[in-house]
Amino acid sequence: MAQKTKIGRRVGGWLYLHRSGVDLLAPEDTDRLAQVTAKHPDTPWNLCKIAKDKVSLLHYEDFESSAFPALLHSVTFDLATQTSKSIDYSKRDNPPILHRKELLLPDGDPNFPMYAALTKAAEEAGLFEKPAGIGTLKAWEKRIAEAGLQLQGHKLLNK
Repeated sequence: MAQKTKIGRRVGGWLYLHRSGVDLLAPEDTDRLAQVTAKHPDTPWNLCKIAKDKVSLLHYEDFESSAFPALLHSVTFDLATQTSKSIDYSKRDNPPILHRKELLLPDGDPNFPMYAALTKAAEEAGLFEKPAGIGTLKAWEKRIAEAGLQLQGHKLLNK
C-alpha cells in the first residue's frame, strides 16, 4: 500500500499550504483554489488557506529567506456568495507573522530541514510555551529578545 503524501497543515477546518504543494491537493481543493485564482489572477500569493466554503490567498514576504515571514496581503473568497475580502498588511508596523513554515510544505521540500531546525530551536527556547500573543511581528520579536536570543537567518543565537 502506497503511503499518502502529507501536504500542508490543518488548523480549525482550514488547510494551510505553500504554493509549491498545490499540485498535491485533493481534486475538490484543487477546484476550490482554481475558482479563486481565476477570480483574482493578478493577486500575488505564496500560501493558500482552503476550507470547504472559503479560500484565502496569502502573500507573505519572502518565504524562503525570512525566518518568520510577515503577512503582506490576503484575499479571502467566499465560494458560496462569490464575494472577496482583501486586506493589505504591507504598511502596518505590526503585521501577522508565520511560524512553523516546515509544516506548510509538501514532503521532500529541500528547505524542510532548515525550517524544522528553527522551529525546534524555538521550541527548546520556550518561545511557543505561551502561544497567545506571538502572532504579530512586535510580540514575536519581544519574545525572542526576552529569551536572550537574536535571530540570524534561520537560526536563533544567544545574544
